Amino acid sequence: MSDFTRNGETRFQEGGKTKNGEIVVNSIPAHGRLVFHASEFHLKPFICKGSACNLADVIAVYKNGHRFYLIGIEIKDWIREVYSGLAKRYLDAYRKSCEFFYIAARSFSQELFHIEDIGLFDLNALKVIKSPRYLYPDYKYRSHVIWRIKREFNELLDVVEDPYQRTLCEF
Repeated sequence: MSDFTRNGETRFQEGGKTKNGEIVVNSIPAHGRLVFHASEFHLKPFICKGSACNLADVIAVYKNGHRFYLIGIEIKDWIREVYSGLAKRYLDAYRKSCEFFYIAARSFSQELFHIEDIGLFDLNALKVIKSPRYLYPDYKYRSHVIWRIKREFNELLDVVEDPYQRTLCEF
């Protein structure tokens, strides 16, 4: 764990860059075993200026049985509440590539608890306080993210890029 704290509190962002993402991904057990994570990772095969983000704060891959799940996490390490309008903009950016999406923050508006697709991770308690719903990503976008992980990190070489493709080992 990184020693990036302020007033005894673990911080998750510094100068616009994500820090301590491993704390968050290691605290999300619902999707299986964590096999990969990276910070500041490109979500799309192109830059979209109309999107809330082009870089995921954290991208993680979990293995559950024979399936690999791509999880996106947007970290908002500030004191004020995260509101539904902002969260929906991030959901729209992540939903094309990721199978599940979480907002990690210190405080949430009550509206966010009613948006089924978004998972909520409490940065104070370091735990999931609301589980997300499966997002059915666009296979081209998700495939591109997995392809980039394979190419840039030489990791996950056995992962099927298309989330809807089955493998022989499943049968």
